[in-house]
Amino acid sequence: MAHRTSICMAALLAIPTTTVGCAKRHLDAADNPDVASSYRDRNKYNEDIETGTYRDETEDQGKGIRPRTLKAIEDTITNVYEKDFENCLEEQMDVNETRFMRSVFSVEFTIDTSGKASKANIIDIWVKKQNAKGSNIGDVSPDGMKACIAKSIDDWVFDPPPEVVYVHTYRGQVGEAF
Repeated sequence: MAHRTSICMAALLAIPTTTVGCAKRHLDAADNPDVASSYRDRNKYNEDIETGTYRDETEDQGKGIRPRTLKAIEDTITNVYEKDFENCLEEQMDVNETRFMRSVFSVEFTIDTSGKASKANIIDIWVKKQNAKGSNIGDVSPDGMKACIAKSIDDWVFDPPPEVVYVHTYRGQVGEAF
């Protein structure tokens, strides 16, 4: 049989444009597609094998917004509305009679299906006074900054609007030291 296989291989290599007939090999036990089945019960790693599921059952998560709509919302905040946060910080600089301040905050707000933002909730915020080199020299009350951020967000409109009422969380930072 080995001699015949080498003759067929030689014929295939020598004349690639013609069809050469080779005898079919008979399948034996080693060619059985389920040959591993005979070893399953004797596998010493049997207890280490984990079997996964293809699909986990989950409860309905509700409707969401398209990724490109989310990207448009984030781009609009970055390119248009972030200036509102800078204006809020400048107001606080005037109130505190300094030109060196910075703030970091997280805010959550709702965007309805018409694109109107509302219900701004400041989750976390700090406002610091700095020296001219950018080092913190003291905390400032965040109340004025909170009110300004919430008021600004209430004026925002997004186009395209989300497909469903959507709660967006934004983490921002403003000031010279960033």
